[in-house]
Amino acid sequence: MIDYLNPTDLGDFSPQGLSSGTATDVFVYAAGLAIDPETMARRKEAESIADETRICLENVATILADAGLTLRDVVKTTCYLQDEAHRFEFLDAYKGAFGEGPYPARSTFVLGIASNLRVQIEAVAVRPDAA
Repeated sequence: MIDYLNPTDLGDFSPQGLSSGTATDVFVYAAGLAIDPETMARRKEAESIADETRICLENVATILADAGLTLRDVVKTTCYLQDEAHRFEFLDAYKGAFGEGPYPARSTFVLGIASNLRVQIEAVAVRPDAA
């Protein structure tokens, strides 16, 4: 069974061929973007890297909530930064979202990101009853 997760709070990304997340009996996958789905541009309130990171992780949390999970259920993130210079501001905001830990396993890449985004975060969560 696969459920497609598209919380109305995040907007409709289906015209771009996207779902915000997908869920199986064991795993939930969520894509955190600080993007306006109507313009496909970075949200205005994402002024700093910390803001953009926070918004990405809030969106991941919203997607996970649709599946009955929280950030505490995340076991792996893949993080994309537009510029290496953003790394330390990103890390502070990232750690702030997850609290004192434990932290999920993380891979971080520096590369070009579509829609003038500076941060994108993918998360994989595990349903506690499936572990």
